[in-house]
Amino acid sequence: MAGTIAVVEAISSAVGATAGVMQAVSQGKPVFWDPVMTKDDFAGNVEEFLDDLNEKLQQLRFTRKDLENKVQRNKMKALSETYMAWIRMVGNVDNQVKDLVAQYKKQSKEGTSSWFSPCSGISEDMTKMYKKVMTLLHESNLIGDKMFVDQLPERVVKMRGPDIRNFGTLGQQVTEILDFLKSSKANKIGIRGTVGIGKTTIMLNLNNHEQIANLFDIVIWLTVSEEGSRKNLERENLQQAIVQRLKLNVGGTSNADEVAERILMELKGKKYLLLLDDVKEYLDLHEKIGFPYCNNGSKIVLTTRLRQVCPSMVDKVIKVAYLSRDDSWKMFQDVLDSPKLMKNPNIRKLARRVCKECSGLPLLIEKVANTFKLKNNEFLWSDGLNSWRMWPEKESQGIREMYKLLKFCYDELDDGHYKKCFLYGALYPEGSKINREYLLECWAAEDFLGNDDGMTKKSLMFGHLILSHLKNVSLLEEGESENDVTMHKFIRQVAIYILEDDHDHECNYMVETSKALREPPDVECWSEKNGISLGDNKLEQLPDSPNCGMLSTLFLQKNLSLKTIPMSFFSHMKELRVLDLSDTGIISLPSSLSTLIGLKVLYLNNCKHLVELPSHIVELMNLEALDILGSGINNIPPHIENLIWLRRLRVSFSKCGNENVSQCVHFNYNIISKLSRLEEMVIDVKSPEDWSNDVVENIIKEVATLPKFRSLKFCFSNKLVSVIGLESRNLRIHVPEATILKSFIEKSSWKNVQNINFFEFYIGFQNSEYPQLPNFDDYVKYVKYCEVTGSGCPILEFLAEADAFELVNNKNIKQLSDSEIASMNGIPKLPN
Repeated sequence: MAGTIAVVEAISSAVGATAGVMQAVSQGKPVFWDPVMTKDDFAGNVEEFLDDLNEKLQQLRFTRKDLENKVQRNKMKALSETYMAWIRMVGNVDNQVKDLVAQYKKQSKEGTSSWFSPCSGISEDMTKMYKKVMTLLHESNLIGDKMFVDQLPERVVKMRGPDIRNFGTLGQQVTEILDFLKSSKANKIGIRGTVGIGKTTIMLNLNNHEQIANLFDIVIWLTVSEEGSRKNLERENLQQAIVQRLKLNVGGTSNADEVAERILMELKGKKYLLLLDDVKEYLDLHEKIGFPYCNNGSKIVLTTRLRQVCPSMVDKVIKVAYLSRDDSWKMFQDVLDSPKLMKNPNIRKLARRVCKECSGLPLLIEKVANTFKLKNNEFLWSDGLNSWRMWPEKESQGIREMYKLLKFCYDELDDGHYKKCFLYGALYPEGSKINREYLLECWAAEDFLGNDDGMTKKSLMFGHLILSHLKNVSLLEEGESENDVTMHKFIRQVAIYILEDDHDHECNYMVETSKALREPPDVECWSEKNGISLGDNKLEQLPDSPNCGMLSTLFLQKNLSLKTIPMSFFSHMKELRVLDLSDTGIISLPSSLSTLIGLKVLYLNNCKHLVELPSHIVELMNLEALDILGSGINNIPPHIENLIWLRRLRVSFSKCGNENVSQCVHFNYNIISKLSRLEEMVIDVKSPEDWSNDVVENIIKEVATLPKFRSLKFCFSNKLVSVIGLESRNLRIHVPEATILKSFIEKSSWKNVQNINFFEFYIGFQNSEYPQLPNFDDYVKYVKYCEVTGSGCPILEFLAEADAFELVNNKNIKQLSDSEIASMNGIPKLPN
């Protein structure tokens, strides 16, 4: 028992001595080994003491191994002298303990126990070794922070930026991205949106979020491009930024492949978060830069305004939305930071209006609010608001930076066709939902699509390419409907600024929209313009005969107060190609319309008081698109059969009186087959409950004879939308009954279904056309039969040629007939 107490006291003394040593180390003082144990410390407790010593030595070995592993993960960092001395001391102590233990075991085996008697020197050596082991163990806690000459990089480098946690729109998107970082649903995330919408702000808040440091070993922020540049920074510049962030010693090498290898070695095994700001083009992060693949929970988040960047670099895209009205107001007040001003109810009301003019763009809100900080009375605020309503000069404080950024985006559009198409969007009134097909028609009519052949398939394909690119670079945006696009208010205003600076007069436009004008601008302003937009006003009259020899587009839509057009109004507009009179109150068209021999697009839709087209419309020999949907004209005007270049026709049909609708004597659908170049037709059915399938069948028979026809759409109320869509490799038809489908095929150039290589037939009034079959893309001949009262024999012919068939929501069909089953020999059966 006495021996046990002695050992405990010896260990306590050793620990106390170690504490003294640790204090000396922490104060940077030299350490001297000062034995404190007496020769009687180990009497009768040798085995117990040795077990304890071996245990502490094993702990020291494990600690050394952990630190050596850390060195392996940081091979590019220079080791400190403190660490290297500690490692040598651990090795020496380890060897010395082994020697002492070996001596003891040898003496024990020989039975010369006097070797460990109180007067033996081995006990004193053992005591010293124990103290050294304990000291080195405690030193390891300090060594971990002093292993390298340079300190290890911080896990997260906090960056300055506005806190958006209280702004629901942006704050929610930070939370959404954070959820992806915590899960395995996405490893590479793209934040996409237009200039100034808050992409970088979202990323700054992500970088600074308190949870990030707990999720990743290291967070690396990398600005990928410079302002005003069309491309990413060079590979070497990006690598240098990463080397500095990681505090790597690359030995002065300039070989990018060697640097990539060193970055790879440094990050291998680490769970990293890479934040890439403003990516302009595809960036090979792994092979060229040196980042390990994200297979250990590492994540990559990037910001870009370019849609084409995302598919090649990320697996999840988050589109940044404009700030809501409430969030905009919160941000405006935060930047303004003037509670005293906001206590004035009149200034507060003006401030809300100023904020509204910023249209939810965070960067613009910041610039404008900072500008209005200097206005300390109601008069200055009112004057400032009036200036904003008129849109100040582009160099005015508050919008200068935004203008420069968006002007750069415009300058990036190398091809002149792309620039003209973008600027054309400024002609539409602010906030317009621009129908994609109508926009493409106008571009084609203006020869922006590369040729003078009008709306050919080739030009329209080029138009879709341009439209897609403008959306990719965030100069146009998707509308609420997939058929619409929009142009943000500020982007539109920048386009107008650019038009004002256009000195070569390629796009010399006058844009006076949404200003409640009752009279048109001075007629002298019209003469040199090739585009005039007076839409969304309250015009009551137009000039008698303006001299517009260069005018090619005239927008007068949404002027409900405009009842008449002067007889000679169009006399000096012989270059006019696009005329939009939709949603006006006109009741007739003047005789001077016949002078527009170059007109290609005429929009008269929703002119409810216009009940007929004049006979002189036949003079418009180059007209390619005519839209009278929703007008007072409820049939196909008989005169249009002479419009030999007409490619698109949009009309409205309605039943007249008590006449038998199936005869359709006033619909004039027999004119359709005379329009030999007609490709597309839209029919708005005003009274779908009065329609019979005979009407549909008669019209389909007419279009079946047209060699270039591609698309026929009937617009019923929540019923049948698309009847026929013909593409180059696929015949796609949606009809209410199989008999109509059979009639169409027989009248068409195919004559019978056996001559059609690819088809999709939708029979019935199912709202959703999307097939539910697995691997639908594998089938080239498909029939969907839905919501039809009976099976009917005509379907047998289609089933005999089909390789896929769906029978959907036909409650009256209890079973298929033997003939129907026999006709489906080409349809593979799905496994149970």
